[in-house]
Amino acid sequence: MNKSTYVGAVVLTLALTLIYASVANAQNVTTNTSKAMVNASAKANNTMGNVSAQANKTAANLMNKTEDLGKKIAGGLGSLLGNASQKLKEGSK
Repeated sequence: MNKSTYVGAVVLTLALTLIYASVANAQNVTTNTSKAMVNASAKANNTMGNVSAQANKTAANLMNKTEDLGKKIAGGLGSLLGNASQKLKEGSK
């Protein structure tokens, strides 16, 4: 009776140890996966923030160039109209 009780207790202890180890391992896997997802999300947010900032800079640069081009066109048209007006005045004399 003592020998079978001892073997039963050892088997029960080993079974409980294996169950505990499995649960602890599953918790570690879950925690590690959660941390990896948080890190991936943070990196994605950082990347998207950088892309957005670069897009804003590019849009601002494009607007500045468009404004400069508009000023040049307006200045050129003003000069052209001024020259045409001068020629008409000279021709009507």
